[in-house]
Amino acid sequence: MEVVGSGVIWDARTAPVNERSASATSAVRLADGTVLATCRLGTDREGPDGHTAVFASVDGGDRWELRYLSLAEREWDGWPGETRGWYIAELTPGALSASVMWTDRSDPSQPWVDPVTQGLLGMRAYHLISTDGGRSWPERRRIDLSPHPGASPTGPILRLSDGVLAQPFETWKDRDDPAPGRPAAWLKLSSDEGLTWPTDVLVARHPTDSVFYWDQRLERHPTDGRLVNMFWTRDDPAAQDIDVHVAWGTPDGLTWTVPVGSGLPGQHCQPISLGGDRLLAVYSHRNDPPGIRAALSEDFGRTWDRTSEIVVWASDAGVELGAGRPRSQDEYWNDMGAWQFGHPRGTRISDEEVLVTFYGGTGVSRSARWARLRV
Repeated sequence: MEVVGSGVIWDARTAPVNERSASATSAVRLADGTVLATCRLGTDREGPDGHTAVFASVDGGDRWELRYLSLAEREWDGWPGETRGWYIAELTPGALSASVMWTDRSDPSQPWVDPVTQGLLGMRAYHLISTDGGRSWPERRRIDLSPHPGASPTGPILRLSDGVLAQPFETWKDRDDPAPGRPAAWLKLSSDEGLTWPTDVLVARHPTDSVFYWDQRLERHPTDGRLVNMFWTRDDPAAQDIDVHVAWGTPDGLTWTVPVGSGLPGQHCQPISLGGDRLLAVYSHRNDPPGIRAALSEDFGRTWDRTSEIVVWASDAGVELGAGRPRSQDEYWNDMGAWQFGHPRGTRISDEEVLVTFYGGTGVSRSARWARLRV
């Protein structure tokens, strides 16, 4: 496994001041071979002016064009807000659906995470529909995630083996809730092509809420439809991250194993199917030396070969806040806003190659980046 190409999707160093911090990257390969990449752009990671950019590459990442800038998505029913994540799926050739998290920013002085309660600003989730390759997104369909507090999409819609659509999301707690949070990973299911989403499936929640299964990343087995899900995992009593955890689901998404450790010492972790039981995991390695890494599994995520693991991108920022030592919840939320790289996603672009997207930089400048891996 090796990196055979890399570069910048959006160069934040020369960008306007309100677009110098990229984050929340994602990628999808379309049926016509085009790769779409998205990222949140803003003045900084946590400010109120976040908006999403959609980029396209037709040559495997060597060149990128800006197809859409979501400035119009920052207002909803007269409320100012921001979008913090777009995750695109192509459910049928030419029909794109973006899963979007929108956050209320009617009071721009309020931080994304309350420093006392650790609750989140008000959020809404919705789908946007595009039929012109991501150049316009005229149709908005809200997804009702009630009664779950602090709920937000964590990835694109996934079509299950029986044709049902699954929208992954996670829950935490609302801003003014003083009680401890109850983090959980969920699926919302639709059997009518996304018009309604009546069924909730609990994917992962620790019985005492002492282990947090954050930012679930799903992949489907290409042959039998089984599901694999990888989580950024925090041991709350120990006040620190533990290794990426993994769970497996039935093809219908209704039944899940209890998450277990993978041995990968990371945070955000995206599994990518390479065919059969082969999986590639790309993940943020926050400890020294920091950067984006990739590891292989030959048994659908049950074991990982770290002897062949590679560094996809190495950070120049050095070891960052909260890496490798205990941090309280309020300290950890603050750490996240200062991190200089992360959020890797990826998509298979040929039999031998995978394109990975992530953000990385130093100081106030964090660019959206890509790397092409040959496996």
